Amino acid sequence: MITLLLAAWMSLCLPARAAEPAPAAPAAAPSVTVLKDRFIEAGSSAERTQILDQIAKTAPVSGQDVAHLFDLFSRFTDAYTRDSVMASLARIAPGSPQLEPLFMTYLRQPEPEAQLFGVNGAFRLRARAALPMIRAIAGRKFAASSVTENNMMTERNAWWTQYEALSALAQWEPEKSYSLLESKGLESAKVGALLGRYYWKQTLPKLRAWSESGDLIASERAALAVAAPIDLAAARETRAEMLKLLRDPKVDAEIRHHMALKVGVSSTDEEAAALVAQHDEAKDATERLYWATAAFSSRSPKVIPLLVRYAAQTGDEAMRKGATAQLKDMVGDAEAGKLIDAK
Repeated sequence: MITLLLAAWMSLCLPARAAEPAPAAPAAAPSVTVLKDRFIEAGSSAERTQILDQIAKTAPVSGQDVAHLFDLFSRFTDAYTRDSVMASLARIAPGSPQLEPLFMTYLRQPEPEAQLFGVNGAFRLRARAALPMIRAIAGRKFAASSVTENNMMTERNAWWTQYEALSALAQWEPEKSYSLLESKGLESAKVGALLGRYYWKQTLPKLRAWSESGDLIASERAALAVAAPIDLAAARETRAEMLKLLRDPKVDAEIRHHMALKVGVSSTDEEAAALVAQHDEAKDATERLYWATAAFSSRSPKVIPLLVRYAAQTGDEAMRKGATAQLKDMVGDAEAGKLIDAK
């Protein structure tokens, strides 16, 4: 009884425990507008680079944000700033119709910088009203085969504006735009990168003819097309055709190299094992190198024994280092060391 009374008394005499403060709400991320102001006021290039990295990760949500992005894009022509601006534009939420009129305004401006900005913004929003203007820009005759052939910045911007318009159409209206891109590929080899990326199935059968044509633009178009990244579905669909080119010793070496990479990346474990078998059957060192490239690109567990052989036995230092690095990446440093030592 005394204990209970003492406890009750102490509860009355001791001060009440202070209520725990509610957790602070997370600070709102700065807007593009705020970041742009910080960029202008930054005192060092390192600080500006940090702010540009933030801008690249921040979506514009208001007309003011878009205007500040365009101000950065037009005032600062270095690649890092412009790439950061475009990365920010790429984050625009598709359901932002309030921003469409702004990009339509930029598209109507005569300056290529404004049109380039407008093309990218309208594409991100899929603003249907902008399509006629984007088609008109894409359909112009290229002033030069390559952007580097233009000496003035305005001319380079105009070249890139047209290229970006073609890229937008290839993604936005692929079927309707194929013939346009094919015709523009005759004017600029760089369009080959778009043909390879977005029209791989149609482009693959033409690569050999382009590379063997003797025409400078056509051969460069082939090199850019074959090096373009492609979707896994496109690679799987065309794997048999790619294997034919890979097996043909008369095909251009650069094309065969990229066929090996694409075949490898698109291979199942069973197909990767078949690539290793092709490597072992090849009599010529160059041929073995193509098949090794294909096998290693698959990153299948089935190629680990071949990786070990190259890491432990090959006399080519670059291949040995490359095989060792990939083996460590796949199984870990300790296990890779054991496998190599055991060989």
